[in-house]
Amino acid sequence: MKRMKTRKMGIRNKIVLPATALIIILCIVMGVNSYKHTENGLIAMGVEEARMAAVISTKVIDAGKLSGLAPGSEDSEEYAELLGALTGVRDDCGIKYLYTLYTDGQKVYYGIDVDSSQNRSDFGEVFEVSYQELQGVFQGEEYVQDYIDSTEDGDLISAYMPVFDETGAVAAIIGCDYDASGVTQRLNGILRQTVGITVTCLICALAVINLIVGRIIRSLHRVDGKIYELVNNEGDLTQTLDVHTGDEMELIAGNMNSLLGYIRDIMINISNNSEQLNESSRMMAENLADAEESISDVSATMEEMSAAMEESSASLDQVNDAVGQAFGAIEEIYRQSEEGSRSSDKIMGNASQVYEKAVKNRRSAEEQAADMAAAVQNKIEKSKEVEQIRELTRNIISITQETTLLALNASIEAARAGESGRGFAVVADQIGKLATNSAGAATEIQRVTAEVIAAVDELAAEAEVMISFMNETAMGGYEKLLETSENYQNDVGSMNEMMQRFAAESEELKHSMDHIRRTVEDIKTAVNESAQGITNVSSTAVALTESVSDIGRKADSNLGIAGQLKGEVDKFKLH
Repeated sequence: MKRMKTRKMGIRNKIVLPATALIIILCIVMGVNSYKHTENGLIAMGVEEARMAAVISTKVIDAGKLSGLAPGSEDSEEYAELLGALTGVRDDCGIKYLYTLYTDGQKVYYGIDVDSSQNRSDFGEVFEVSYQELQGVFQGEEYVQDYIDSTEDGDLISAYMPVFDETGAVAAIIGCDYDASGVTQRLNGILRQTVGITVTCLICALAVINLIVGRIIRSLHRVDGKIYELVNNEGDLTQTLDVHTGDEMELIAGNMNSLLGYIRDIMINISNNSEQLNESSRMMAENLADAEESISDVSATMEEMSAAMEESSASLDQVNDAVGQAFGAIEEIYRQSEEGSRSSDKIMGNASQVYEKAVKNRRSAEEQAADMAAAVQNKIEKSKEVEQIRELTRNIISITQETTLLALNASIEAARAGESGRGFAVVADQIGKLATNSAGAATEIQRVTAEVIAAVDELAAEAEVMISFMNETAMGGYEKLLETSENYQNDVGSMNEMMQRFAAESEELKHSMDHIRRTVEDIKTAVNESAQGITNVSSTAVALTESVSDIGRKADSNLGIAGQLKGEVDKFKLH
């Protein structure tokens, strides 16, 4: 990996440049402050000397003599005496210019000028400063400059003191120009000295800062070099930073070593977990493959059960049709039995007329007996179709047994499928219960059918007895009708009772067949619902197969990701 560089300003420049600027500012401020303090002190000292010289001059001069002088009195003794006294003060106090001033209220004029050079002002010569500026001094106030005035005559500090006469009036003022050239020279020397000291301190401070920053930068470079080695050493997390500077760099190195140890522990955990994830993904992929195969088998089994249910539904349709036909036949028998009962009642009413109508009705009786025998025989033959119900219920029982076996197989397959087949196990259990209920209903149908067949057999026997009676009694003994009319009435009463019993049995048979018909319809509905449920379960199994396939693909993808993760972790050296 290429070694990276700083994008902007380095740490050295970030520390040195602001520190340098701060030190320069501090040195300038301190130098200027020191110079100003010294300047103020020297100027104050010069001002005080000028004032003291002016005060001394006012003490040694005679105000009366001074006020008596006028222009042209330079050769007088008074002038010479005063000039000598002022000259002594000038020489003793180191004053450059010492002179007296007086005014006429408008201008200021020179009096005695102690200057011994050719530039000395004559008595009465106009002073360069106006009266307005010195008016306060002429009124008794003293004035001393607090600064050095640079003039053509040099650097001066001027002081003006009033000279009072015996009456307390201002006779004149003393002008004292203190020579501040020495102060200026000393200030220039101090300025040069201050600048030199400031530059020296600045250079020393910069040298110290560069030395300290250099040591810090060297420590940072050592830490950076170690980190660079760690980054470019192919993921070796067993290395450590060996820094013993005793400062924050050592703390940073220690924290970096702790961070490397923490990362190493994390990578070890990731390595172990990636291996477990790889193994878990592989096992999940294998289990999903087995589950997909089991679900496919369950789906095929459900398709077989659906086909069996469709066959059961078709058989129940046939049973329902047969039961409907038998129910129609029994209704016809019931109707005819009621008609026979009404006929017997009519015969009972007309028994007294049998004799008169015996001959006339013999043929009619024969025809009616023949028709009744034929009709009863025909209906009895039709009622024997109930036998088909017994065969159909056997088929239903066989189908329910197969359904029970299929439900058992489906429960076994769902148990093999584990958690993913729990819902299917519930469906298989419901199908088994439905098959059991269907078997019970079929058994009930068999019982009711047996009762119907027994009732039909009894009805056939009674019909044969009735037909035999009519043939033997009505036809064979018709000639003895008159003699046996009373007995005939009794026999007709018996036949009436028999017909009523036949009608009651026919009604009971009708109710039983109606119950059978409703039961068969309920079974058909249940079988249809079961078929629909099995179809839904089959669709769900297909969808579950697709979901398991998708999960399998995701598991394969996770297996690949786990392999990649393990490969990435293996790039690091952890032990």
